[in-house]
Amino acid sequence: MKDINISLSGMDVDYRTARVIANTLANELNGHEPVVVAWHDKTAARMSPVIEGADIHTRWHDYGESHGGKLEISVNGEFDFIFADSSDFETLGPTPLVNLRDTLGNEYLCQISALKDPKHPSEDACVRLEGLATRGDDA
Repeated sequence: MKDINISLSGMDVDYRTARVIANTLANELNGHEPVVVAWHDKTAARMSPVIEGADIHTRWHDYGESHGGKLEISVNGEFDFIFADSSDFETLGPTPLVNLRDTLGNEYLCQISALKDPKHPSEDACVRLEGLATRGDDA
């Protein structure tokens, strides 16, 4: 696995900023379609995937390495991301689900065929995604 360490000074770096930097670099270096398969936020003691009872300092890395991780990017030694090349994954075709936001910015996972209006979430077709990352924030 290729390892890259980025060190930034002169600005505050939070998880979101680190993710954008890592994704941008992975896109430039990979030339394909990189996808984050595991990440670790040392300052907040968080990791993805969440594995109950696992060592938060190592298990995310083991997972990323064993699930196609080819590039690891560390930002300021606080945020680590493992990327795989998504072109290696099988394409399964269109999904029957879509992510939508309501006018308040709440995000929902909706069954396309049950939506009355394909641009607005409804109770009978959608589930609100409270506290879940769905835009790549935490995945």
